[in-house]
Amino acid sequence: MIYSTEGILQTLRSAREQSGLSQRDLSARIGVPQSHISKIESGATDLRLSSLIELARALDHELVLVPRKALAAVEAIVSNATLGGENRRRSAAFNRAEAALAKLRRDNGDAFDFTRLDQTLRELANFRLSNADLDTLSAVTDRLMKLPAGPGALPAIERASKTLRALRNRIAHATPEAPRPAYALDDEDDDA
Repeated sequence: MIYSTEGILQTLRSAREQSGLSQRDLSARIGVPQSHISKIESGATDLRLSSLIELARALDHELVLVPRKALAAVEAIVSNATLGGENRRRSAAFNRAEAALAKLRRDNGDAFDFTRLDQTLRELANFRLSNADLDTLSAVTDRLMKLPAGPGALPAIERASKTLRALRNRIAHATPEAPRPAYALDDEDDDA
């Protein structure tokens, strides 16, 4: 009997991406080559049950058997719980930004003052960010991760800090939407 594993593989791939891990990071976490993770995610290898359980747990998931009659209820609960996917993406974006800042500090020692950038990141963490805002944070983080050590990085660090402060200011000073009425009188009869 042949089973479709595409749903499981997609869940594993999504869980890895949402946690902010690369295939290489995940492979290091569970002790297999990165190429094996690639083969697993593409369905090019038949995964042993023990390996599947280990992989799922490394991604903060559990593999369980559910009675078929209870499957719809379990899927609904899981769906509601994973609506926090936005939260996972947000968490991954901030974790990467903090890792970039830690790398800059490690690479540059006390050469720069990162207090303002650190403070801006902490303030942004208090706001609800849209997908576009998270994209901006990720783009800035990508640029910070690629910076070389040394004084030549200072202008790029200052631009990143300025971009994140502008994002924070735009969100903090945004005008809230006007409340919509619960109903409209337009549909009522004129001869009342």
